[in-house]
Amino acid sequence: MRDKLAEQNRALQQAKKDAMMASQARNSFQMVMSKGMRRPMHSISGLLSMIQQDNVANEQKMIVDTMVKTSSVLSTLINDVMEISSKDTGRLPLEMGPFHLHPMIKEAACLAKCLCVSKGFGFSVDVGSSLPNLVIGDERRVFQVILHMVGNLLIGCDRAGFVTFRTSSVGGIEGRNDQRRAIWRPSSSEGYTFIKFEIGFDSGSSQLESSYPPIQLSTRINSEGIDGGLSFNMCKKLVQMMQGNIWVAPSSRGLVQSMTLVLKFELSLSGGDDLIEPGPPSNSQLRGLRVILADDDGVNRLVTRKLLEKLGCHVTAVSSGFECLSALGTAGSSFQIILLDLHMPEMDGFEVAMRVRKFQSRSCPLIVALTASADEDVWQRCLQVGMNGLIRKPVLLEGIAAELHSVLQANIGM
Repeated sequence: MRDKLAEQNRALQQAKKDAMMASQARNSFQMVMSKGMRRPMHSISGLLSMIQQDNVANEQKMIVDTMVKTSSVLSTLINDVMEISSKDTGRLPLEMGPFHLHPMIKEAACLAKCLCVSKGFGFSVDVGSSLPNLVIGDERRVFQVILHMVGNLLIGCDRAGFVTFRTSSVGGIEGRNDQRRAIWRPSSSEGYTFIKFEIGFDSGSSQLESSYPPIQLSTRINSEGIDGGLSFNMCKKLVQMMQGNIWVAPSSRGLVQSMTLVLKFELSLSGGDDLIEPGPPSNSQLRGLRVILADDDGVNRLVTRKLLEKLGCHVTAVSSGFECLSALGTAGSSFQIILLDLHMPEMDGFEVAMRVRKFQSRSCPLIVALTASADEDVWQRCLQVGMNGLIRKPVLLEGIAAELHSVLQANIGM
């Protein structure tokens, strides 16, 4: 009996040790991803958003817009990896909303062309004439899936060929028949549209199969004609969440010939192509605004400061919560806005906000949080400590201007 209890105790101790090691490994991974990938990506996104607002030629603007969209997709992928590793839920959030399909396709085609040209491939795009413009869906996730399709198709290619990107509108019945291996079965097409995105090697090229290397594990086609790699499986999960399907079509040699994506979008009721989007708000309200910025990351702090200065704000930047409180103590109520990173070491943004609110009213100064977290309860925590706004990273010029305008308008009478 004693020996059995001793054995159980050793097993419990080993399980505790394994759990601690797993937790330490997860925390180390999170730190590497945050400091080594997410923060630099956020800085790049912020700088691109500044260039995006400059007066550039149409072709250059298309390239910059595509870079902005691509950086947003990469930030989303990094966030997905970090969220899955920390919570172990496997849940990938969707952000559904109206967006213009035609510009998104142009940006995706621009990116695909750049990747193809860099590999020595020719490129063409074929967009169906019946394609609707304004639809409801997750634009960033759709772009992410298309980016995956392009990258997966071109992996390992080292010779010239020709790639075609086709987009067309298909009917519900046609969409179902075209998806030979689909799990998705839409119940009704009324009020919805089915869009097919297809990218593949031109079948007329004689050297395509010889130019494409043997498929590795990440691009293997199984008996059902779909990829079995982790990247593809995550991508397929996203597509199924968006009520669609994605598959790989093999060539006669069993190599990747094309990839096809079919998605179901809700049609917007606001008039489609006749929709007139409001222009960005005037920055006159932000000019001369006295802002103190607290962020422990030097590069992100510099980028955010440049964004604020481009909007006309007068910015004081500090690297910790303690420095922020010290600056507030010496400057009194001269600051109108406090921008706080929520995850600073030693004293985080929540603690700084609580201390500020002990001695200041809720309306002066206004406190806006900065966070890279996608947690849904972050805003509730911000409200509980007296914050007035929230900006999710990456901090972009348009986003920071919109949130500052919103916060100022909401507190204009206070």
